Amino acid sequence: MTPARLAAQALALVPPDARPIAVVSPGLPALCAALAASAAVAGDGDAPRAAVVAFLGAPARPAERQSVLRALERWLPTGAPLVVVDHNQPRTWWRRAIGVLRLACRGLGAGRARYPAAREVAALGFHVERLCLTAGEGIQLVVARRS
Repeated sequence: MTPARLAAQALALVPPDARPIAVVSPGLPALCAALAASAAVAGDGDAPRAAVVAFLGAPARPAERQSVLRALERWLPTGAPLVVVDHNQPRTWWRRAIGVLRLACRGLGAGRARYPAAREVAALGFHVERLCLTAGEGIQLVVARRS
């Protein structure tokens, strides 16, 4: 899946009136660029009204992930939407095998696809509204709101 297509899918989950958005993508800078080309992105002095966080391509380091999410929680207003983009383990064996190969190409282990992103977001105090799967179930988009 291209970064532009993934950016479009993530932005479709953010209401149009929730702009500018904060964008964090430590493992996939091309997604940041695609989001910036498609929507108003919050700068240093701007107060974001929504956020898109992509942990794709990055190893699962819970302390770093939670630090990013806690910082966004302090920065976002109450009720602001948050979309977390992360790896996912597909349910069918053949899609799972393709996913493992994709992760291996990025230097990540198969277990990376099993990281509980939605539970992590909920444990940090966000209200998880839904979970969407894309790219043959290889990518999950967790839609939440700041409590």
